[in-house]
Amino acid sequence: MIKIIFVMYNHETDCVNVSLDDKIHVSFNCQKCNASVHLDEPSDIAYLIRLAREELGLYAKLASRDGGLQGYVEAMGEFN
Repeated sequence: MIKIIFVMYNHETDCVNVSLDDKIHVSFNCQKCNASVHLDEPSDIAYLIRLAREELGLYAKLASRDGGLQGYVEAMGEFN
């Protein structure tokens, strides 16, 4: 099982940077990841922005899965 040991949001690059161990480092460009998500309402982007800045580990996990961020936005839309 891969465990995230460090996650940081970089405001300058709009990226979520993840370290899995001393050798594996991954960066998720939020603009690119979010662009692949279909938004029913333009304001739904707020779900992804909040997720990337407040729940970094979850954002990284969802961004690394096909349809992960899309499913999150759809679930939040149903919830709200």
